[in-house]
This record gives sequence, structure tokens and C-alpha cells, in this order.
Amino acid sequence: MKKKQASFIEQMYQDNHEGFLRFLLHKTRNREDALDILQEAFQKLMNRDGLCDMENPRAYLYRTATNIIIDRQRKGQHHIKYIREVTGDAMTFPASDVIPPDRHVAARQELDAVYRALDFLPEKCRRAFLMHREQHMTYGIIAENLQVSVSMVEKYIIQTLKHLRRKLK
Repeated sequence: MKKKQASFIEQMYQDNHEGFLRFLLHKTRNREDALDILQEAFQKLMNRDGLCDMENPRAYLYRTATNIIIDRQRKGQHHIKYIREVTGDAMTFPASDVIPPDRHVAARQELDAVYRALDFLPEKCRRAFLMHREQHMTYGIIAENLQVSVSMVEKYIIQTLKHLRRKLK
């Protein structure tokens, strides 16, 4: 890889990885999947010719990630179909596991509203809340990551919860 392209990728990563990871966590709801997709999208960006001449590499990165997510969902659907074919449809999924479409849409809208409300918070409040709720980090680990006290993390979480209650009424 050319030196100019390598530094371009490095700068893109530094400038965008946090927001990009948040976007992927929002889409996948799974940290491991989000990190895998993040890596795969940057790998595809690195392998692309004419990277430095690209008009909007950030948009390319997001579009690539979205396509990767769609591909993974398709593969998952094919996998379920294959299992049903192999087992002769003997493998059934409990009815309680099936979410009615209207409830699924409502839940998705509520979750989107939560993420929109989080965008209005200070960065450290939002990060502390997401680390705790999505990544299941303890307050102590969050405090280390944010370089604040555990007491401050508690205040961030409380502030975030109060904000969400107000916004989501």
C-alpha cells in the first residue's frame, strides 16, 4: 500500500471510527458483529483503487458497511432455510419467539427515538451510557476508559436516564 494511501486510511480511521462503530452497534445490536463489520469495511476501503481521489470516502465506508450487514442477514436467512430443508422442517421455532410485525416496527421506532435522544447529550454522558447498556461494562471500567471517577460515571448515567425520560414521554 502506498504511503499516502496508508496515512489517508489511518486518518479516516481516527476521524470516523467512533461514530462509525456507534452506527454499526445501532444497526447490528451486537458489539462483536459491529467490530467485524468495521474491520471488513475498512479492509474493502483499503483495497479499493483510487482511494485518495474518491469524492466521498466516508459515504463509501458507510455504504460498504450497510451492504455487509445486508449480506450477513441474507446468509442468515439462507442458513435457516437450509436447516429446515435438511431436517425436513422438523425443527420448529416456538411461536413465542416470533414477534408480530407491528410490534417489531414499534420496538424499532422506540429504539430509534432513544438513539436520537442520546445525540443531544454531552459526549461523555452518551459514551458512559452506551458502554454500560450495550457493552455491559462496569462503572469502574467505564471510569477508566473515560478517565473520570466512578462517581462521575454514576452522574453521567443518572443524567442520561433523566434526559431519556424527558425526551421519550
